[in-house]
Amino acid sequence: MKQLYHVCSAKKLAKYKHTGFIKPPVRAWRTIEKAEKFSKQTGRHVIIRLKYNPSFKPLFGHEGLAVVSANPYEVYAV
Repeated sequence: MKQLYHVCSAKKLAKYKHTGFIKPPVRAWRTIEKAEKFSKQTGRHVIIRLKYNPSFKPLFGHEGLAVVSANPYEVYAV
């Protein structure tokens, strides 16, 4: 099973927990290293591990390591 990594702020994480999903577009990284780098660059200190599903498509640029989904992503437990 493939894993993806979504970077967000603590405030967004609280919103995800409240609503039960991440609103689209849902962006994620294929490697934890790229997610950590993005986290440091943006000041978003929360990294969530997501399960890959077919709705994720490559995001142009980003060395082929970023993906995006146009569907809401359900958050079960964070």
